[in-house]
Amino acid sequence: MLRDSLPQYQLPKPNDLSIPANHEVEQILLFIDNHVTKFPAYYKSIKDTDRENRISDFLVHHFQLCKVEYNQDYFPFDFRKNPTQEKSGKETDVGVYVLTRDRKPSPIIEFEAKRFSESSRNEQYVYGDRGGIERFKRSYHSSHLKVCGMFAYVQSRTIEEWFNKVNGWLINQFNTNTDSSIEWLENEQLLKYTSLSAVEKYFSKHTRKSLNDSISLWHYFIDLTS
Repeated sequence: MLRDSLPQYQLPKPNDLSIPANHEVEQILLFIDNHVTKFPAYYKSIKDTDRENRISDFLVHHFQLCKVEYNQDYFPFDFRKNPTQEKSGKETDVGVYVLTRDRKPSPIIEFEAKRFSESSRNEQYVYGDRGGIERFKRSYHSSHLKVCGMFAYVQSRTIEEWFNKVNGWLINQFNTNTDSSIEWLENEQLLKYTSLSAVEKYFSKHTRKSLNDSISLWHYFIDLTS
């Protein structure tokens, strides 16, 4: 069975990237690693738009289908679009819930999604009113969580180009920020973690000044160009 053949998921060691141990989140990340690589082909087979929100609908549907198609009944997690926030009116794009009555229905990991294209405000992956990383840093998203993630839908150029641009925007925020309500650090750049088929996975860690702590982010750059 697939359950027995899944590779063991190993997060970075604490002294490398400082990710707290969390079995449920590890299982969700493992599931995403195993199935996100099939998403580009699925998206291209049903594509009817380039819009970010619609692509996220397809991505959630894809993950839900994978739970059924690969007989993963033991996987008690539910992918949902636009989960609400307990302390913020701003919704993330994707949330994952544990299907149980034993706890309040609140995501145990959340993901922001952004497009990289010639027509997008691509720097909003990092900063701005709709900036993905900035919303995590300001605790508008996932204030109750320590580990979250982002999906980047790469619709033009290459993943490597956008990876370099994201780190350039992060360094620029570190060099130019004058807003005392947020702190940008030089070491908040994305780190290369692993290559999957048509997907690159990165890691970053960011301060949350309002909470006096930090949040770790896993980034999945998904190639939708061809």
